[in-house]
Amino acid sequence: MRCYLAHNLEMNPLFKRPLLLFLIFNFCSTVYAIDAELVGLDDDKLEDNITAHLSQLDTPSQCRLSEDSVITIEDRIAKASQALGYYQLTVDDIVFSDLQECDELRITISQGTQVTITELNVDVIGEGSNEPRFVDYLSSLPLKLNTPLVHANYNKVKSQLDSIALNKGYFDSAFTTNEIRVDEAANTAAIILTYESGVRYAFGSIIYPDDIFAKELIATIIPFSQQQPYEATLLGEFNRNLSQTGYFQQVVARPLLDNAQGRNIPIEIIATARPRDIFNVGGGISTDKGLTGKLNWQRPWVNRHGHSMKGDLYVSAPEQSASLNYKIPIEDPLHNYLAIQTGYNAIDNNDSNSDTVSLAIQRHWTNTTQDWNKIAFLRYSRDRFQQGTEPQTTTNLLVPGFTLSRHRSRGGLDVTWGDSQLLTIEGASDAIVSDINLARITFQTKWLRSFGDHRILIRGEFGALNTNDFSQVPNSLRYFAGGDQSVRGFGYEELAPREPDVGEQRGKLIGGQYLNVGSIEYTYPVATDWRAALFTDVGGASEKPFEELAYSVGVGASWMSPVGPIRLYLAKGFGDFGDDFRIHFAMGPAL
Repeated sequence: MRCYLAHNLEMNPLFKRPLLLFLIFNFCSTVYAIDAELVGLDDDKLEDNITAHLSQLDTPSQCRLSEDSVITIEDRIAKASQALGYYQLTVDDIVFSDLQECDELRITISQGTQVTITELNVDVIGEGSNEPRFVDYLSSLPLKLNTPLVHANYNKVKSQLDSIALNKGYFDSAFTTNEIRVDEAANTAAIILTYESGVRYAFGSIIYPDDIFAKELIATIIPFSQQQPYEATLLGEFNRNLSQTGYFQQVVARPLLDNAQGRNIPIEIIATARPRDIFNVGGGISTDKGLTGKLNWQRPWVNRHGHSMKGDLYVSAPEQSASLNYKIPIEDPLHNYLAIQTGYNAIDNNDSNSDTVSLAIQRHWTNTTQDWNKIAFLRYSRDRFQQGTEPQTTTNLLVPGFTLSRHRSRGGLDVTWGDSQLLTIEGASDAIVSDINLARITFQTKWLRSFGDHRILIRGEFGALNTNDFSQVPNSLRYFAGGDQSVRGFGYEELAPREPDVGEQRGKLIGGQYLNVGSIEYTYPVATDWRAALFTDVGGASEKPFEELAYSVGVGASWMSPVGPIRLYLAKGFGDFGDDFRIHFAMGPAL
């Protein structure tokens, strides 16, 4: 429906708007787009294309088909049919289906024969004639000999050749010949495309803004060198690197084509530094930890060498922590740097009570061609803790270790594909500062995959601890299972070996030396932003591998809220640790 209203009214604004509304509702002409019944077609794509073209026209008024209306309709049908190679199509008749209603046209068409491509010459000449991207594309064109002529495929080829040229730095490229020669009598078409690539440009000098800090530091994250052949993907990688440094509020690196020096194109960096201090406040809620709160402080620039600092504060009922991290770039600020971290952590959960002060030095590095992050660390910690009815103990540990991790995901807050792995190996010796000998390995993995609307999440967690004196192992290093992110159907970290029962009173938790947890969850959409879930979990912490296991099955639902997924689960637990039933609530992505 369309409404047309012209006005030029000079009056008091208090009366102008009501009058305009009155005119709109009472004097607007209602015009409907053409609804046509097409007779004589056996090509569904052709019928859809003609219908789409006709939908842009208005239905003739008062059941009258003027000569101009017929010409316009026939012209639209001709354009729609020729786009799919039907050059002999004719319109035999156009009438109203019902002279009483006049809301639909009946159009009778002789479809004719579709034009076939009998000659095809697509060539790239110039320096780009041997460019692998051009060569690969020319070998897999959507245009083929002895196939119907479809103009969209012809336009797609032209667009893709331009796209390859721009990505690879052939900025002077142009078509010297681009023709479709149609012989309507013979129903044949000849396509001739000649693409002159021109010269390939290269990366030139980097132009920094006058007020930018640490130019030499930024030079370490440039993924290309001067006079290297231009590639848009490398410039995109450079822009991502600049953003990920955390130094800038806004930053972009762009090519200055008009300032090319010969074949070398200067790259200009436009940047706005972030504020000196940045604060972020957040929070959440889960059945494991109840309400949680976070406060983050960051100073992106400490000095011109690119050093940075950040502090974190975390508060929940069972756990509180504070940390301060100082970052020193070594080779570059993204993949190779040193971090010095100090922190305090307090736990009061179930039968665990501890206070930990720690100082760590971490060496981070990443291979830019892989997704894996590597951290070598040396951590000193002083733990004052009490587990169950054990006496309060203080343990000093000097722990060297290594962490290997990877995290990949797609879909933003509503992750549709992804996986994560985390492997940590650490140890201590009573011959060097530590009070006990200790060796510990922990591995965590999650895999999320989607198959259409079906989504499956698989996760596992495994750990092993060896020591000469388990009683002096801090409870933060012992293993516990159970809860929202472990074995659902049981309370948070309550699946672990216990002290002997005293009468009817259950023994207190002492923690385990081994951890084994596995889970599989299936979800399916049931409404807009809602998914239903089925799952089963298995696992526990024990004194020997797989010695005691808990099992659970359940159902759940997740809602994709504006702030991220909110998940609710009902789980029934059973097995070696007894039977239980729990409702679990959590916020945030599952991966």
